Amino acid sequence: MRRIVCFSFLSVLLFLSVSCSNKQSTKDSNEIYVDFENGSPIEVNSEDDLFNYSNYLDTVIYVQLETSDDCLIGNISDFHIVNDRLFVSADYKSVFVFDLNGNLISKVSKKGRGHGEYGKLAWFDVNPSNNEISIYDVTSNRILVYSVEGDFLRQFTFEHITRDFCVLPNGNYLFYTPDYIENHFRGVWQTDPEGNYINQPLVLLGSARQDVGENHYLMHINKNVVGVMGPMGFDSIYHISADTSEVAYQIKINLSIARNVLEGEFEGSIFDQQIYNLLGYTETEELVSFMLTDMKKSMLVKYDKSTGKVYTSVNKGDYPFLPGDKVQLSLEPRRTDYGVGLGFISADIIMNFPEDLRNKISPECTIDSNPVVALYYFKHK
Repeated sequence: MRRIVCFSFLSVLLFLSVSCSNKQSTKDSNEIYVDFENGSPIEVNSEDDLFNYSNYLDTVIYVQLETSDDCLIGNISDFHIVNDRLFVSADYKSVFVFDLNGNLISKVSKKGRGHGEYGKLAWFDVNPSNNEISIYDVTSNRILVYSVEGDFLRQFTFEHITRDFCVLPNGNYLFYTPDYIENHFRGVWQTDPEGNYINQPLVLLGSARQDVGENHYLMHINKNVVGVMGPMGFDSIYHISADTSEVAYQIKINLSIARNVLEGEFEGSIFDQQIYNLLGYTETEELVSFMLTDMKKSMLVKYDKSTGKVYTSVNKGDYPFLPGDKVQLSLEPRRTDYGVGLGFISADIIMNFPEDLRNKISPECTIDSNPVVALYYFKHK
């Protein structure tokens, strides 16, 4: 079942999470300036100093995913919205397909060692042209392709290590590896639908080995353009299509990383060095969002594309990715697909919400229910 909620009551919660933000201005439309060292919370003097999601969001839809013996989701490991269908992978084993009311339509559940089966589902993506589901099996470095009904169609194997991938409307694939691995591509490379190499639209130089902790790097901005945030030392957001690659935004940060660290020439753990990292990148028509951290302090950054304003919210402590309590955490979109934000809330968290909020999100939820997926539809300015 789906619940459609206007964003007015939710904006209060997210207002609290960023109401001590520091607003800065960029000098160029393609440059995002972030004052990390001095960006501690400051006194808010006007409404204009606040980042408020209600200025950007039109509607939030809460979708209670069907729960049955054939559809049990312990943990959502990946999810997408494509052509008014929700695609959800659970526990790195299966992909479930739902309509926007949360009704199960079909599923791909082919874990095994036989023909058309995979060892471990690391990531998946959906071709927006035909809804074919591509799964990356990390145990065999294979892409396996299934119809939306769950039937196996084809597969291919490739030799280069990837950390993420996506499918373009023409069936080509973009693969991405942000860290240096000897004798493997670093950056983004493209293959045809059979896995044959075409080109490398984004080449990242340097030999720094990085800890890879993101679930996703590549974001579908629209059906033709994919966005990706560069790794440590590459402070840029790139826009890539089948034919083009460009630096869409440069991120200017008043922090520095020693050259020997960027080149991987140091002893011990990288976390013992002076570093910073950019995480949690999402992008819509009007908004860019990411997290900046030096492993001691974290800063949530929101960039308004139309005004050039940068809003930041600082959190100090032991690696807190997002500000606020569990309610506010659950409301921050975890990824974006084709301009729609996606998040999810597990049943145990919902059951701890105040009754009025629980009833607005999913009144039928019980402790044994599948998660609720939140869909964030943004305004078009």
